[in-house]
Amino acid sequence: MAAYGSLVWVGQALGPLTDAITEDLIRVTEQMIPVTDIAFDLADLRAASIAENIAVVQYVLANNIDPATVSPPAGAAAYAQRLARRGVPLTVLLRAYGLGQYRLLDAAIGLILAVPGPDQATRIAELLRFAGTYLDRLNSSMGRIYETERDRWLSSRQAARQQWIARLLDSDDVDVPAAEEALDYRLDQSHRAAEVWTPPDTPGADAARALDQARQLLSTAMGARGAELAAATGERALRIWFPSTGDHHIAPEDLANQITASGLPVRVAIGTVGDGLPGFRNSARSAARAKNLAVTAGPDAPPVVDFDTVAPFALLSDEPDELAGLVRRVLGPLADDGAKMAMLRHTLEVFLAEGGSYSGTARLLDVHRNTVQYRIQQITGRYGITLDGDNFRLRFALGVCRWYRHIIFRTF
Repeated sequence: MAAYGSLVWVGQALGPLTDAITEDLIRVTEQMIPVTDIAFDLADLRAASIAENIAVVQYVLANNIDPATVSPPAGAAAYAQRLARRGVPLTVLLRAYGLGQYRLLDAAIGLILAVPGPDQATRIAELLRFAGTYLDRLNSSMGRIYETERDRWLSSRQAARQQWIARLLDSDDVDVPAAEEALDYRLDQSHRAAEVWTPPDTPGADAARALDQARQLLSTAMGARGAELAAATGERALRIWFPSTGDHHIAPEDLANQITASGLPVRVAIGTVGDGLPGFRNSARSAARAKNLAVTAGPDAPPVVDFDTVAPFALLSDEPDELAGLVRRVLGPLADDGAKMAMLRHTLEVFLAEGGSYSGTARLLDVHRNTVQYRIQQITGRYGITLDGDNFRLRFALGVCRWYRHIIFRTF
């Protein structure tokens, strides 16, 4: 046990002064840390915490108790827990304790200086050691109390949010006003949902940071007209609803360029715009389908997939065997796996999208026009693909190959 016996008389002398010190500290604390920073209903709890802490320090000094063994008073712990639940930063709490230490030291040193003697400097040094030990113990204990309560509160709050969201998505009997209040998100507006996820090899801390930054990027890019609603769908995945005006449009390619430029290791699937609770649900479902399609396509899928762009393919995931049979019937050997066939399919897809223009296809593929002609001749001559007439089935089969690569080529 640390020896602070020479300070017992200081603690005893502080006894009659504690009320005045407490009142002064409450006043100064309110000036330095305004009540508006912690919410009005916390003012009384803060005052009680200050009073308890002053009383404990005086008691510990007066009874020669080792400050390294002292636990925070109950009122101070309750105050820290309330701050944690309100989301008030821990720094607000620690600033108050630093201020309290200063006021107590000022009073205690004044008492020592009021008694002349050769040991004044020694007693002041001993008092500073006591104060440092006590404050370190207090800050460490209060920090743990705060963080534990913060984690518990966030976990329970997140669980409650997840339950409300699940009810909104799946239940026909849900209290919409109560859900809006719990989620702090209006349902009587237009919504656009997005799925955001990181690769499985992304470290947890990096994934959390990337998801949060991607959420902010998406909010700006989509022109969200209010606070979004986000919910975790896994350790490395988020589903986010953005309030939408319905007339704001961003091309998936532009958004993909922004994400690539940011360096964030994320992929994004965007749902349709929908109104009210039905739109809230439909947008989430369409975003989930777009994500499933992107995951099915594997690493070759673009970083951003928009459901409205890929809807015909996003709705087909339930029948892989039938899809594989259709692709084989339409493309024949051109449906085989391998780099050469993938290159020919891509060339044909661009060629059809360009209305059969060799020069337009060459420009988009960044190859010579003769190269495109040679590839098309191979496709029509060697693999028997007919380009005359309606090419809908052909373009559809090519799209299935692109989006369902791992299903199609595993099935063949």
